[in-house]
Amino acid sequence: MYADQTFNLDSNDASMFAIKNDAAAFEQYFKQHFASLCTWCQHKYEFDSDIAKEVVHTAFIKLWKVRATLPPEMPIKAFLHKVISNTSLDILRHAKVRERFQHFVQQRNENAGPPTPQENYDSKKLQDDIDTAISELPEQMRTIFELSRYEGLKYAEIARQLNVSVNTVETQMGRALKKLRIRLAAYLSSGYFIIMIINNIII
Repeated sequence: MYADQTFNLDSNDASMFAIKNDAAAFEQYFKQHFASLCTWCQHKYEFDSDIAKEVVHTAFIKLWKVRATLPPEMPIKAFLHKVISNTSLDILRHAKVRERFQHFVQQRNENAGPPTPQENYDSKKLQDDIDTAISELPEQMRTIFELSRYEGLKYAEIARQLNVSVNTVETQMGRALKKLRIRLAAYLSSGYFIIMIINNIII
């Protein structure tokens, strides 16, 4: 029942003013809502309990860090809900990158025999570097890139989903590809088989 359910915002949600100015109020709010937010996150995104807890902890940490810049009228749960959703989607998209890479390596190994220790090292390093390179992109750029490459959406579909122009999507994709080519240049310049998975991502 959680998968299609939007988290209900309490009409009596604690004020942002109290959270901003009172660490005790923040701690009390955390204790009151942490478990329910974890349950919602776990069921909506099909995470195990440990991942859901980590995501919700991340949301509360971000709330604490930026609390001074948030408008007093902003509902706290609305802010937490947004951060939890964005973080969860990032986790799911990065999981797709790992699955795609692992599938590629598995196919390659079936055709070419067991990998050497060096190949194992290089493939693990490549996976880590791909994840890091994508995570370092600015938020909107990263979202557009992932929707295009890993969700398979067309530019017009991405534009509608994010409420931006198609030109913005095209520009952000171009910049993302340029940044990733620079970040992963060492792999692109090699003749090693892993260049193929890189090409599928950034060419």
